[in-house]
Amino acid sequence: MKNFIKENLVLVVGLTFPLLLILIFFASTVIPKAMSAPPQYEVLFTTKSYDYQNTVDYMLDFSVKNQKLMVSAKKHEGKDINYDVKRLMVYDAKTDTVREIAIDMSQVSATAGAVALHETENMVIDTAIVSPDGYTLDGPSYGGGGLMGGLFGGGNRDGGFRLKKGNVGYKIPHTQQHYYYNQVQFIGWVIKK
Repeated sequence: MKNFIKENLVLVVGLTFPLLLILIFFASTVIPKAMSAPPQYEVLFTTKSYDYQNTVDYMLDFSVKNQKLMVSAKKHEGKDINYDVKRLMVYDAKTDTVREIAIDMSQVSATAGAVALHETENMVIDTAIVSPDGYTLDGPSYGGGGLMGGLFGGGNRDGGFRLKKGNVGYKIPHTQQHYYYNQVQFIGWVIKK
């Protein structure tokens, strides 16, 4: 065995070096996540979807007042037809799920101003950039990746949105392909339900 290694040192290094790199990259992503607690608070955000079959009559705007989610509607008055629908989403890192909060448009009127939604009336929302347990919503990263990124498939990719704290990140999964996840608008952290 020793003679084989001496005679074929380049081959042995060539086979073991990629395996060693894989183990290092795996350990650097898995170990920090395993050693830390997942985010304890859900993140509330909006995203847009394109519904080519239906036009949108109202543009929705979300805000937080007195730690309660408020929604207001503004009639779309542009000449162009608008197919973008704003969706209210919640990501729970403990279960790694994204759910949509359906908006009852009968509650929202263009003349009433901002109103609280029945679906979110029990939620207490913190609008701080950093959650009480230290996580932030981090946007997608686009980059060249350099030599190492090019060799291992990196570069010019959308990393997606994630909750991040130090070296630990929880990627927000795409629930449906037609959502524009590059148009995520942060609303706040659900600190109480």
